[in-house]
Amino acid sequence: MKVLYVAHFREASGWSQAAIDNVLCLDKAGVDVTCRNIKLTDKDVDVPDRIKELESKDISEFTHIIQHVLPHHFKTNNVSKNILYLAFETNTVKYSNWYTEILMADEVWVPNHQLKNVLENDGIKTVKVVPHTFDMSAYDDEKITHRLNMPEIEHAFKFYYIGDLNGRKNLESIVRCYHSEFHEDENVALVLKVNKHGLDPSQLQQYMHEFSGQIKASLRIYNHADKFRPEIFITEYFPKSTILALHQTCDCFLNPSHGEAWSIPSFEAMAMGKTPICSNEGGPKEFIDKENSDTGSLIDGIYNVCNHPDPAFPTLFTGRDNWFVPSEKDIKKQMRFYYENRGKVNPKEGLCRANKFSYENVAKIMIKELT
Repeated sequence: MKVLYVAHFREASGWSQAAIDNVLCLDKAGVDVTCRNIKLTDKDVDVPDRIKELESKDISEFTHIIQHVLPHHFKTNNVSKNILYLAFETNTVKYSNWYTEILMADEVWVPNHQLKNVLENDGIKTVKVVPHTFDMSAYDDEKITHRLNMPEIEHAFKFYYIGDLNGRKNLESIVRCYHSEFHEDENVALVLKVNKHGLDPSQLQQYMHEFSGQIKASLRIYNHADKFRPEIFITEYFPKSTILALHQTCDCFLNPSHGEAWSIPSFEAMAMGKTPICSNEGGPKEFIDKENSDTGSLIDGIYNVCNHPDPAFPTLFTGRDNWFVPSEKDIKKQMRFYYENRGKVNPKEGLCRANKFSYENVAKIMIKELT
């Protein structure tokens, strides 16, 4: 068996990181794998040396191809198995331009069971669940010794978020829950590490101050904005090592989004003992143990008509879709729980749960589905 893995490796996104880890997982398991990059944007970030080595290998006579790409980049090939690895966050793809491309694949791999159900309900039956995989050595406490210097909130309990700023991510709920739950005499802080396509770091700083200011004004809790608990907005690019340092610096990760195919930041927060609070939807349901609060919390909610103000693709997140709306009452309840019970959390529980998705364990799943 010889595998060609095609992906958007150089996008500095969760999509590209998942593809990199999948390739390294197969390679470590002894699978003959080579890879090729599909350029998606003007980004051209560095990749691990081993990925560069595998990109230089000959691609003739491969027997299997995994295309971890946006579906409109999918190509048919005369091989034993032509696989589309697909991640998305809607409750149907039937009305999108992607549907016909998805049907072209011999098999579709998705990272969670909910997506499998979505595709099967849309009439696509050759769907397998292959979860994201991780190099667990990256979360070794002895390797992550650096913490970020944030003297103004050094001794505060720090809630935090890492990711994009868009309608699906539901940052409004994070800001609203934080400011409505905690009072002016409580030692808490909120750290938002965000990026938004089309805005440079200074523009995004201004945007975030206006965004938060509007939410605080709508809450009408204080006459003066300086009574609200502190926020820190981080808008510059961070390499992976600094992202891990941010996890290490903070206390409780927040991601009550309208949907996640996986959520790498939430997973890494769990692996580092930072008890992510996530929507009970999609990817986080695969790794957070709802019966063990030391691994994090899953927030229940309802499904509403999708109302996405800035979708990346015009035929996704339309009014034909529904998306998940987590209960803000329950988000606040769990924020309060972790704030008041931090000393009782066993951070090793999250790491133990994360080990289920190590290279060694996920390689067994991938090899089984390839053969």
